[in-house]
Amino acid sequence: MTSKHYNSERVSREYLIDFGIGLGHVVNDFVINRGHKDGPEIHILTSTGIIIVENYYTKKVVTKLIARPQQIQRYYKNIGEKAPVWLLMIAKQHNALGYNMV
Repeated sequence: MTSKHYNSERVSREYLIDFGIGLGHVVNDFVINRGHKDGPEIHILTSTGIIIVENYYTKKVVTKLIARPQQIQRYYKNIGEKAPVWLLMIAKQHNALGYNMV
């Protein structure tokens, strides 16, 4: 299930993820609370460098992001771990190709 925002504004990115990059499998997830009116989010990091953002309460997909290396490092730093180098390399390649701008 996806949010109205995701359905209306993320068609190009979804297409790139579905038919170019691939969704991969879940590597880790992180609960992020930025004080949003709809509550915290779960950021699910996949093996292809995709971040699936879900609402913590409804489990609706808010958006999908093509991760930048810095984002991945920040997630792991916040839990006191080092990010997997292989995943950072995937994100670096996506960044070089401009995928995170879609």
